[in-house]
Amino acid sequence: MSERFFDTNIVIDVLHNRPMAWAELRLATRPWISRMTWIEVMSGVPDTAAPETEEFLRLFAIAEIDEEVARRAAAIRHQRRSLKSPDAIILASAQMGGRILVTRNTKDFPASMPGIRIPYKI
Repeated sequence: MSERFFDTNIVIDVLHNRPMAWAELRLATRPWISRMTWIEVMSGVPDTAAPETEEFLRLFAIAEIDEEVARRAAAIRHQRRSLKSPDAIILASAQMGGRILVTRNTKDFPASMPGIRIPYKI
C-alpha cells in the first residue's frame, strides 16, 4: 500500500482531536505532509500553541517544495484553473512521491480522482 500524505484539513482535524482524523493518522506507517501544509497549520495557530503544534508536526515526514514539485503544481494549475496554488502544491507533493493524498476536501479532490483518499466528511 502507498504511503499516506495528509492534507491540511486532516492535520487540523487531528489537532482538534477529531477521532476519525486520529484513526486515519494511526493507519500511516510513515505519515507525510507538504511544507505547504506545515505553513498553513503554523500560520493559523495562536502564539501560545505554536511550540506544541510544531512539536506535533515533527511526527510527519515533510516533502519540501523543490523545482520538481513546483513544475508539477504549475502543470496541475494549468489543467485545473480553479484549484488554488496551495492545493496544487500539496497534490503535486503527494504525486511526486507516489503517495496517496488523504483529504476531506471533496470540492478540489473528488474521491474518484486517482491517488485520493476521502476517509470521512464533516
